[in-house]
Amino acid sequence: MISLSSFYFLILFAVINLALYSFSTHISSHYISAQENITINNNSGISSNSISVPGSINNTLENQEINNSISRMSSPSSSPSSAALSSSLESGINVNTYPVGITVNPSTKKVYVANEFSNTVSVVDIPSLKVEKSIGVENFPYAVDSNTLNNRVYVTNRGSNSVSVIDGSTDSILYNISVEQSPVGIAVNPTANWIYVSNLDSRSISVIDGITNTVQDTIRLSREGKAGLPYGIAVNPLTNRIYVTDLGSNSVHVIDGSSNKMVSNIQVGLKPVSIAVDVRSNTLYVANHDSDNISVIDGSTNQLIKNIPAAGDKPVGISLNSISNKLYVSNIGSETVTVLDVSESGNYKVLKNITVNPSTRSVYGEKTSVREMQANLDFPLIASFVAFDPTDNLAYLTNTASNTISVIDGETDSVAVRITFDAIPPEAGDIECNGIKRLSGNSTLYNKGELLQCAAIPERGYILGSWSGLANDLSSNPLTLETSEFGTLTANFKPALSPEAYVFMIGGVVGASSVFLGWYYKYGQRRYINRYMTRIQTTYDTLHEVEKEQCIIQLRSIKRELLYLFKKGSLSDSHYNILDKRASDYIESIRHGEEYL
Repeated sequence: MISLSSFYFLILFAVINLALYSFSTHISSHYISAQENITINNNSGISSNSISVPGSINNTLENQEINNSISRMSSPSSSPSSAALSSSLESGINVNTYPVGITVNPSTKKVYVANEFSNTVSVVDIPSLKVEKSIGVENFPYAVDSNTLNNRVYVTNRGSNSVSVIDGSTDSILYNISVEQSPVGIAVNPTANWIYVSNLDSRSISVIDGITNTVQDTIRLSREGKAGLPYGIAVNPLTNRIYVTDLGSNSVHVIDGSSNKMVSNIQVGLKPVSIAVDVRSNTLYVANHDSDNISVIDGSTNQLIKNIPAAGDKPVGISLNSISNKLYVSNIGSETVTVLDVSESGNYKVLKNITVNPSTRSVYGEKTSVREMQANLDFPLIASFVAFDPTDNLAYLTNTASNTISVIDGETDSVAVRITFDAIPPEAGDIECNGIKRLSGNSTLYNKGELLQCAAIPERGYILGSWSGLANDLSSNPLTLETSEFGTLTANFKPALSPEAYVFMIGGVVGASSVFLGWYYKYGQRRYINRYMTRIQTTYDTLHEVEKEQCIIQLRSIKRELLYLFKKGSLSDSHYNILDKRASDYIESIRHGEEYL
């Protein structure tokens, strides 16, 4: 049988445990509420600047097909914003308005992007794949190239007829060099330190000395018929040959860099745009916008080897990975990147077509910010260029209309995303994905669509409160995540009682309970002894002279009650003996007279 004191102890123990649980929950709820104020930012774009757009590039162009696509542009009412982009965009890094030209400096781990309608150049840090700076340049920056030997970056400004020179160590403007009208292409010979600029409206090539930063020569193209519309430009530093695509004559001009004289003219596909040069094999690859193919040229003989299908619509940008012998071609009509295996001469294979972000208005329809542009935007205003980083085996390409650049993993030829892992607070635990621990603040590159099994591993004294950021499930642990975009996966931990702390607290509670119950038990016994001592004395004083028999009966009844309380544990031995002896003495005194007492 459970005594009354044991029953009280159990009730008190249950109440204290409930209070402890409520206290822990209260702390956790306050902790999580505080974490809800933390904003997880993905790689956000930089706000666009206000710009004004000239009414035409050159109304005197004889090629009406090209003139119609680039001369009807009027000022936009506002710059496109990333908020207006379709939710179906592929993964990409947000830059600024209308990115076109792009180049990589593997030595400094930076990517430079020319944003045509915001008059800026975005600087992307390769290790983090985040925009770390936006450099203001002159009007309508279009093409960009870099000299990795002296860390200089060169940007053509189509609207102000100039070339901006950027110091790559500080990412600031050093010079603005005036060239001729509508510079759209640029290429650097790093060994000779010459910069070549194609001026579309002037039908010329400006030759800039990289030491003095001045124009040293101007090469004129033929103005006969539709010829003389220079666009793309590339350099083979080993042979000192410069190659220029001509949109009007559908050809590639070959220039001797030592004399700046034209030495050959090679017919290719329709509207040739960009050129990639394989310096090891002295082979040229030319993207032909209107004929949807790639022209392969032997640089030694200046002869066309073959035209191969681009496997995409309207190819523009082209870049070569000379290590893996893969060619990456951006197709602005189909919003894809074609990967070609060019390792075997004459036997070129399409390895893959990769879907990327939109570069043209047609993909958006009438529900996006591109409709604010009061013009029929087409090539060459719309252009998606490619740059390859052989050290990290990554390709970067501009997605003009979606204001992003896409990253392609050269090993898997898939769109890549970078995920940053974060733990809040940092000392509370780590995240482990697919069996690999990811420290807080670190980031990892994954293929888009890759499945991750991520578990939050708390340190002692913490438990997982919730996931945030890229997580599609806030409470599951482990969490299954399909990679789809750049961003941060955050594990929000909350305090929890460790086993040691719990045992310590329970021990303290039990100790305090023992003291309290001991006091309560003694207090209860004192109440009993005072009460029954008063009853015994009152009964004796009232009845022992007038009703002796009745007095004895009531005193015996009190003795039975005392025995019951003693057996139940409400009276201690000493208290029971005192009360029982007092009642017995009074009974005996009634029987034998006062002298007994």
